[in-house]
Amino acid sequence: MTNPCRMDLECLALSLFLIWFTSSDGQNLTPSFDVPFMNVTVREGMTAILPCSVKNLGKHQVIWTDQWSTLLTFEDRRIIDDERLSVERPYTRDWNLHIRAAKHSDQGGYNCQINTTPVKIKTVHLKVQVPAKINHDVSSEDITVREGDTVTLICNVSGIPTPTITWYRHRITDDDVEKERIGMSGEVLLIHNVTRYCGDTYECVAFNGVPPAANRLIKVTVDFPPEVRLPNKRIGQVMGKETILECMITANPLEISYWSWKGQEIQNSAKHRIELYNDADNTITLSLRIRVLDKEDFGEYTCSASNILGGDSESMVLYDYKAYRQLMMTTSTTTTTTTEPTTTDPRLRWQVEDQRYPPHVGPNGHNTDYDVIHRVTTMINQRNQIYSSSKGRPVTSTGTSGRDACHIYSVLTLVFIFRIVL
Repeated sequence: MTNPCRMDLECLALSLFLIWFTSSDGQNLTPSFDVPFMNVTVREGMTAILPCSVKNLGKHQVIWTDQWSTLLTFEDRRIIDDERLSVERPYTRDWNLHIRAAKHSDQGGYNCQINTTPVKIKTVHLKVQVPAKINHDVSSEDITVREGDTVTLICNVSGIPTPTITWYRHRITDDDVEKERIGMSGEVLLIHNVTRYCGDTYECVAFNGVPPAANRLIKVTVDFPPEVRLPNKRIGQVMGKETILECMITANPLEISYWSWKGQEIQNSAKHRIELYNDADNTITLSLRIRVLDKEDFGEYTCSASNILGGDSESMVLYDYKAYRQLMMTTSTTTTTTTEPTTTDPRLRWQVEDQRYPPHVGPNGHNTDYDVIHRVTTMINQRNQIYSSSKGRPVTSTGTSGRDACHIYSVLTLVFIFRIVL
């Protein structure tokens, strides 16, 4: 027979255990968040995951609202008409809000709420970064300017955070294209007093730490008047042979270029052949091929070029090399008692003198002061040697008479004055 007292004690113990368990379990079932606040950063276009983990939810419910208290979701169901939003639950306690293809307008605070008394709230602040973007409609396009103008290149960009703009210049070399950083950071690049050497492709690169970077290429074309250069200003050839005269023309645009002789433009014929070769950007070589040289083919030839901005020309002399050699041999065998050698054509005499002491062409295509002095001095010395014994004129230790020395100094003075005036 069971002891009733024992039964009463067991019932009392069971009742006390149930009361403790219920009280303890009730405390454990109070909902709580893992953390009360969180920041989430995402790049525009990516999926933003706003985490919300709830412990001991029990029979309570979870909702999401935005910073304007707009109801977005109820438990795991979407309330608003935005298909980009959804509640994902990888685990039982998770109520994560997903925003696909996040926009900058999505940036702000979002609240995960539990309907307890009072309501419990976890705030997630969403920050949406926007990669740098170049606004092509309000940025510079390829441009053509004249030499001496001021060029303004604009690269209008947007992005969050604000992008930094770096400018580069693409230089074309023989082997590759070099990328050179120029100017300072900013949306505007100014090129003052642009020259023909500024014609290149320019690039603006915008970056704000959010990949990818944005860039834009802008080609700057500079128009300038022609510049004609001659590799040789004098060339000798024998009659009956073929010869080629060449000149280099740099201009933009390359419009008109031609060879002329005695003021007449030379056309392609059985006698003449004009050919054009592209050397580099804005530079060509214009060659004149003369077949079977006759006596009347010798003389001065002019290479000319022009465009809308101006023109330029350079002349060179084609002389009879055989006549030049004969004259040099005659001059070399002349004794001190001979008279000054002469030729039937006085122009040939000066051509020979210039060929014996050819002018050196300076960097700008003109004779340098030193070369002018050297040629004048040499010719006067030679003349004095020919005339000194026959006319009894005194010769100084340098081979020049007093009067000729004054002439030389005058030439020197005139040269320097000419340089100063220019």
